[in-house]
Amino acid sequence: MEQRPKNESYWNDTARQTNYPTLSADLEADIVIIGGGIVGVTTARLLADQGIRVVVLEAQKIGRQATGRSTAKVTSQHGLLYQKLEHKFNLGQALIYAEAQEYGLAEIRRLTEKYNIDCDLEQADAYTYTCLAEHRAELEKEAGLAGKLGLPASLVKDTELPFQVVGAVLYERQASFHPTRYVIGLAETLAQDGCEIYENSAVLEWEPNLVKTRSGSVKAKHVVMATHLPLGMVGGYYTRAFPDAEPVIAAPIKQKLTGMYINVETPSYSIRTHQHENGQTYAIVTGTRYKPGDTVAEQKNFADIENWLRQNFGAETISHRWTNEDYTSMDSAPFVGWSSTIGEDYLVATGFAGWGLTNGTAAAMMIRDLIMNKDNPWQELFNAKRIKPLAGGAKVLKESASVVANLAKGHLGTHPQVTEDLLPGEAGVRKYDGDKFAVYRDEEDQLHIVSAVCTHMGCVLGWNATDKTWDCSCHGSRFALDGTVLHGPAVEPLQRYR
Repeated sequence: MEQRPKNESYWNDTARQTNYPTLSADLEADIVIIGGGIVGVTTARLLADQGIRVVVLEAQKIGRQATGRSTAKVTSQHGLLYQKLEHKFNLGQALIYAEAQEYGLAEIRRLTEKYNIDCDLEQADAYTYTCLAEHRAELEKEAGLAGKLGLPASLVKDTELPFQVVGAVLYERQASFHPTRYVIGLAETLAQDGCEIYENSAVLEWEPNLVKTRSGSVKAKHVVMATHLPLGMVGGYYTRAFPDAEPVIAAPIKQKLTGMYINVETPSYSIRTHQHENGQTYAIVTGTRYKPGDTVAEQKNFADIENWLRQNFGAETISHRWTNEDYTSMDSAPFVGWSSTIGEDYLVATGFAGWGLTNGTAAAMMIRDLIMNKDNPWQELFNAKRIKPLAGGAKVLKESASVVANLAKGHLGTHPQVTEDLLPGEAGVRKYDGDKFAVYRDEEDQLHIVSAVCTHMGCVLGWNATDKTWDCSCHGSRFALDGTVLHGPAVEPLQRYR
């Protein structure tokens, strides 16, 4: 009988635990950073290098959220994004994006070497490929454009994949690593420079110079929101950066790939490998994106990548299954810098569209420069105050329609029964006496009941069957079975009934 996979990130499962204290006092610092992923910890490290005293507040554990749930490709190869940026902006703006990614890659290498971080950083080529002749022209265009932008890219016919491809764009001298170990290792360098990290310290209230947790506060000159999407209503980014979820699996296989791969057609398949400490090679695979909380799409897309990995790489056992989320901006470029709401003064970084490792590192470099009052040429594209209605109009309309549909119904719909029809291991949104309830019956036949209405803006939540969480398709908030906030922009927990 095949062993059931762990519903946990492979990276988090293979990284050591951290044990930073919970904030329990009122502190003062130069800068307070909310979020302990790659953006937050890298920003802290770069600011500490400038003699700036930083406090980092992580709601859960360092490095184990979006960063520790990624596929961990460190590359400037971002699918077919460069031709999209050229179309929505211009060639010069695409060049800025390309330069930021290459600098982000170089900075990860520099920090790993300088601090001797044990994170399995390896050089690897990155490929965007297709198996369909109809997409070859897109690859040719992307390769040509990447060449104009000075990226180490070329069009090739052959790969090491165990099936024939029509063509591929090869990006040379990219990298892969263990993302959780990287962030943990980088965080460990901060104490020597007088910086402090606090875990299990979710921020519940904020002002431009003050943040509060349940048991403490930090007063600072500036607040950095390195929280995937800024908390609450800050900057209105929830109307301009839209969430997607993706299925991710890990499995032992026999073939070690020297490259990292992603296709351009749908269904989507992205793969890289990692050598476990026991010597076994593991494939890390992600697939087609879907809206958070869409259980049907979630299960379908997991089945798809598992079948693909078994058929093409002979995988016998899936060891880990988990989901990840990211945000795509209305115009395909991330938002980094001072927030855009009048009267606010926060530094933010969001909208990485699944490419958060190089983007997140480049964002940290930009935030450092803004705090130091130093010009950064990348701000011409990444400026978080920008509004490009023509470039992002269609995306905004589509996502707005999705939000309206969710407010009306939700992904699972509603049913008059509250609990009777749920078998052990099943969940559903149920309507009773005018209210919506999120109900889960666990394997031991115990019920877990919370409000099914997201505390951010009132959207109906959907069930994430893999991680056993309640997820919001509108703006990406996630909640535990007991209603605890796992991921913003929501900060208030769900009302718990049982």
